[in-house]
Amino acid sequence: MVKKSTVQIWLQYVTAILLIFLLTWHLLVRVPWLRGVETFKDTLASEKVYHEVSSYGILLLIFAYVALLHGFNGLRTILLEWTSGKYNGLITGTIIILFIIFGALATYTVIGITPP
Repeated sequence: MVKKSTVQIWLQYVTAILLIFLLTWHLLVRVPWLRGVETFKDTLASEKVYHEVSSYGILLLIFAYVALLHGFNGLRTILLEWTSGKYNGLITGTIIILFIIFGALATYTVIGITPP
């Protein structure tokens, strides 16, 4: 069994708490009566989504980065336990590369939204 560092455990706790708040906010944005529309489908109208991204884009990016960090850190822990730490460098390097790729994709998605 691979010993987990205190930093790694605290990172999981902090990102989990942040995810609770960010996910709650993200889901509340889809509640129709809070958005001043009648149906869920109306909350996904292109002008509403564009306004949301242009107003809260930084929160969406933080949400994406925190989710990626939490998920990849957990996946790294699982893989290191599964392999008894034999491939620590390879696993950690792969996780970092995947985090950069998916983080760049999230950034491109939020920045690349054009007005309707």
